Amino acid sequence: MEREKPIRFTDQQLRIATDNYSNLLGSGGFGTVYKGIFTNGTMVAVKVLRGSSDKKIEEQFMAEVGTIGRIHHFNLVRLYGFCFEKNLIALVYEYMGNGSLDKYLFHERKTLGYEKLHEIAVGTARGIAYLHEECRQRIIHYDIKPGNILLDRNFNPKVADFGLAKLCNKDNTHITMTGGRGTPGYAAPELWMPFPITHKCDVYSFGMLLFEIIGRRRNLDIKRAESQEWFPIWVWKRFDTAQLGELIIVCGIEEKSKEIAERMIKIALWCVQYRPELRPIMSVVVKMLEGSLEVPEPGNPFQHLMGAVTFAHPVQDSQTYNTTTTSSGSFVMVTNSSIICATPIMRNSNMHFLTLAMDKFLSNMEREKPIRFTSEQLRIAADNYSSLLGSGGFGEVYKGNLSDGINVAVKVLRGNSDKRIEEQFMAEVGTIGKVHHFNLVQLIGFCFERDLRALVYEYMENGSLDRYLFHEKKTLGYEKLYEIAVGIARGIAYLHEDCKQRIIHYDIKPGNILLDRNFNPKVADFGLAKLCNRDNTHITMTGGRGTPGYAAPELWMPFPVTHKCDVYSYGMLLFEIVGRRRNVDTNLPESQEWFPVWVWKRFDAGELVELRMACGIEERHHKMAERMVKVALLCVQYRPDSRPIMSDVVKMLEGSVEISKPMNPFQHMMDGTIPGHSAQASQTDANTSVNSGSSATVTQPGIVYDNPMMRNDDIEWTSTIADE
Repeated sequence: MEREKPIRFTDQQLRIATDNYSNLLGSGGFGTVYKGIFTNGTMVAVKVLRGSSDKKIEEQFMAEVGTIGRIHHFNLVRLYGFCFEKNLIALVYEYMGNGSLDKYLFHERKTLGYEKLHEIAVGTARGIAYLHEECRQRIIHYDIKPGNILLDRNFNPKVADFGLAKLCNKDNTHITMTGGRGTPGYAAPELWMPFPITHKCDVYSFGMLLFEIIGRRRNLDIKRAESQEWFPIWVWKRFDTAQLGELIIVCGIEEKSKEIAERMIKIALWCVQYRPELRPIMSVVVKMLEGSLEVPEPGNPFQHLMGAVTFAHPVQDSQTYNTTTTSSGSFVMVTNSSIICATPIMRNSNMHFLTLAMDKFLSNMEREKPIRFTSEQLRIAADNYSSLLGSGGFGEVYKGNLSDGINVAVKVLRGNSDKRIEEQFMAEVGTIGKVHHFNLVQLIGFCFERDLRALVYEYMENGSLDRYLFHEKKTLGYEKLYEIAVGIARGIAYLHEDCKQRIIHYDIKPGNILLDRNFNPKVADFGLAKLCNRDNTHITMTGGRGTPGYAAPELWMPFPVTHKCDVYSYGMLLFEIVGRRRNVDTNLPESQEWFPVWVWKRFDAGELVELRMACGIEERHHKMAERMVKVALLCVQYRPDSRPIMSDVVKMLEGSVEISKPMNPFQHMMDGTIPGHSAQASQTDANTSVNSGSSATVTQPGIVYDNPMMRNDDIEWTSTIADE
């Protein structure tokens, strides 16, 4: 786990890895990049920053380490580590075998097909959306352009170069800055004005990048016919006059790719709207690129450029290309006949972005990792373990307070010498310790000593979701429950689709959803989780895991399973959100004892009004409830391949894609009594994790659902310890 965080390398270590800096990959105003290889065979790119005594270099260093060093996403380049010594300031990144995107857009010999370019555009958009919307703090990149999009061996895009990036609170609507930043030609107009700005400046830059992907050319090219010199305006004119056919021909776009190109054109035009509030957020851009959301007709983003230019500052040359970052002077776009646009660029003397002293910054970065605490540190933080928050089969959870005032939850695992406890410990630290998402609980640190195995999490003021679903005195409004459902889905989608390795949780249920002070949901308890390669379609397991009532049927069978088992569990959780009740409740009338089947029968008979009345759902929430019902029924389909992926679940809940009519997910149970293993008792508590025996849901006339549970003797990963 220590190696999962950005490592602090020495100058000597990097000198050896790069063979005395002999393999140059590239250079620029920031410095030089060298290829390196560590003794374990890992290839890296070592970015040596120029001018180690220059304050701006230190600011760039802190910006990169302080942003990309904290986060984790498949479409962001990974920072392995850094060096900060008197004679060397360097950043160590994963090596990208195919270099940067500009090589494939602006060089005739290296071209990519339109389908692959579309995939690259989608992946880039996903990475930026994660920075803006899914991190605990919003990250604004400020320099999105083809040269900062790196491509791995499979041409998967990775957003890179966070030297201008800035962290800000998600609830900040604007940021005040007193100097321009970014690359002319990609930087949004407001970045060069002394006004508050938002994360929409990255959306503008992405739009300019998208134009270059569409045309496979630079946006500004004075070697072309005058009308085509500035590509974005020429595209707008073709679009506005319904002459996209001409653009398709000029750009060499094949007929089969025409629909993709038209979609990207409309999105690019939306992204570069002059007024920031008219630009879409990046998660919407992703949906539009994927085709799950219709793209409305854009207005003219260049209307402000069509009249006379009212001001223009002189520059050294008559033409300025769009690949230079400038901190003073002026950027002017020129054609042979006239100035198209002139933008003043403010001097950089008053920048106030990163003001931490370097030594304090590096100390803080050490604390960004999951910290290894001693048992004495945790005993003091937990006030000798005096404030018990809860307990279960795993052990106990205590409230604590660290020396810097941060409230934490200390999870002390029971049975330190038990191999299964160690497996659970490794599963939690090895998964949640690697990832970063607004809807996942944050692992602050851990303790691994002879007499203590403990995990230290951020403290969640409002406890777990089950307290608000199954207790009459603590209830939440339907709008808030709906928001919670969407947030949970986003967190699971990130685990499945956006991490560098897919993470399967295996125990999604209300008790494992924690709520912060604002009732934002955080997926927690990764004691059963497993990492697997993204290209693995199935995982072989030889024992059951999860919580009966939430665990997918295939988890109790000796067959390969997929991440769709989490989708099933989420569906069962969604039923309990819809009904604000447990899925199994023998205190209710017989027909309503097992809620999911009763919901299906009401849905199939067109009697959702009866469900609304029974669950106390107000009329104004009827459509919301119907949407959640349909999504839940799709998620719990018996066959895993019939269940949606979690990113589609998010879109269906948000209403950006139409929800197909679900089939009966319980057909296999309605054809007759299900054969299976006998249960120990007539009822199984749906909130208990079990690792042997059998689980059965029982009604008065007979068993309607029986999940055989394999013994756990041969599980190869982590234990299925009961957690409540």
